[in-house]
Amino acid sequence: LNKVYDWFEERLEIQAIADDITSKYVPPHVNIFYCLGGITLTCFLVQVATGFAMTFYYRPTVTEAFASVQYIMTEANFGWLIRSVHRWSASMMVLMMILHVFRVYLTGGFKKPRELSGTTQTLGSKNNTEFDRAKG
Repeated sequence: LNKVYDWFEERLEIQAIADDITSKYVPPHVNIFYCLGGITLTCFLVQVATGFAMTFYYRPTVTEAFASVQYIMTEANFGWLIRSVHRWSASMMVLMMILHVFRVYLTGGFKKPRELSGTTQTLGSKNNTEFDRAKG
């Protein structure tokens, strides 16, 4: 096991990276709930990537929509996986956004000097729910 670690250490300098990560100061009041905004953003980026990937096959017309989704799920390479990731990340994005809004409200994260951050989060939440409603 040491030989494998030494091999990776020689090429990637893993210990320097680990020392840098573990030396960062994290305030005591920060907990796992402070990650909810980042998780929401990550889900959004996954939505953009998988949505873009599906645009090559999806046809948004009344006559072709169902057939194009069937094609994505059965014929396109990894189409079933891309569509499933798209669907689940959409649901997770909405859930994480709701939890994030509650966390910000309960901790007062929208008060001075973070009024602009609160306004931005409110507009983002509105856009998120509008996209979700448009999705059906």
